[in-house]
Amino acid sequence: MNAQIESELQAVIEAKLARILAQPITHNVVVTYRDGTSRSLGVRGAKAAENNARAERRHIGRPLIDRETGRIVRVVSVEIAPI
Repeated sequence: MNAQIESELQAVIEAKLARILAQPITHNVVVTYRDGTSRSLGVRGAKAAENNARAERRHIGRPLIDRETGRIVRVVSVEIAPI
C-alpha cells in the first residue's frame, strides 16, 4: 500500500472511532453469579445491549473460570438495565 492510501485509511478509521466513542453509554448488561457477585458492562444502545446479553445468557449454568480470581463461577442471571 502506498503512503497516501494508508494515511487516508488511518483518517477514516480515526473519524469512525471518534464517532463511536462520542455516543453515550445508554444501557448496562448486568451478569449475576451464583456466589452473589455481579458484573456490569456499559454499552452504547439497546441493540448492543441485547447482543451482549444474548452472548452472556449462553453461559447460564455453565462452570466458568473467573479471570480475576481463578475460581469456578456460574452465571445465574443476565439483565439489561437502561441508564
